[in-house]
Amino acid sequence: MRPYSDMVQSGATGVFFIKTHGLGNDFVLVDGREKSFRPQPALIKHICDRHLGVGGDQLLVLEAPHKAGADMRLRIYNIDGAEAQTCFNATRCAAFLWMQEARKLSVVIETLGGMIEASMTDDADKLVSLHLEPALMQWQTIPLAGPLEDHQGSLNHGPLCEPFAVNMGNPHLVYFVPDFDAVDVVRHASILQKSSYLPEQANIGVAQIVAPVSEGGDDEALLRLVVYERPGILTQACGSGACAAAVAALRSGRTALKKFRVDMPGGTLQVELCADDSIILTGGVSVAYYGILPA
Repeated sequence: MRPYSDMVQSGATGVFFIKTHGLGNDFVLVDGREKSFRPQPALIKHICDRHLGVGGDQLLVLEAPHKAGADMRLRIYNIDGAEAQTCFNATRCAAFLWMQEARKLSVVIETLGGMIEASMTDDADKLVSLHLEPALMQWQTIPLAGPLEDHQGSLNHGPLCEPFAVNMGNPHLVYFVPDFDAVDVVRHASILQKSSYLPEQANIGVAQIVAPVSEGGDDEALLRLVVYERPGILTQACGSGACAAAVAALRSGRTALKKFRVDMPGGTLQVELCADDSIILTGGVSVAYYGILPA
């Protein structure tokens, strides 16, 4: 990944970054492997500010791995400066850049949410797959303040009722609705996200099962999805949210299919739920540009 070589050779100074995105879910990525980069919350907010900084849904910092078996460590910072457990679109972007640099077809990435294996599905189309551990669904692991069935309406608001709770390395509530376009997602999700029943808040997904479709002889379910993410932004795409919605659709009995096409505002992700409950998430990666943060 040394995409900065031309700028370095030109004598430019500062902190070099890559602007990258997965289906419009965009990130500012800094390579902190040789020179440590531990930004304070105020700097993170400034970098992610779309008017005053570079602009992005999160700031990513690559580091040398801390754990055996990992090729690199990925730190993920939300726009409020807090460090996030994981983000699958961010992980796919970082994995793509590392694999391009190392000229390898797979990588193991260490995150606060666990170890994630990624592989290059299609180099030409920049498709990257993540091979993920099974979702966690016990209320303590989401985490919730108590069993989901005991929330007594505190996780309902307007048309968003009776969620499915799942942890994909970060907490998600998935709400299925009959008419996706009729829901004011920001209005309702912003209230639900702050529920006292969510000790660490949660990402709020609003999903509609459109239809099972058949492509190439393989049946798959088509979902429409939008996710209101912590700490309070409506993103163009959400990888962990796509996985959470697929798990919720299957486990709640809304479909018996295990392959999903998840359409979000920024594009489409493919989710496959495997026989051992592991998950494969596949989608495209884009590099927008390189730049320099003033020293």
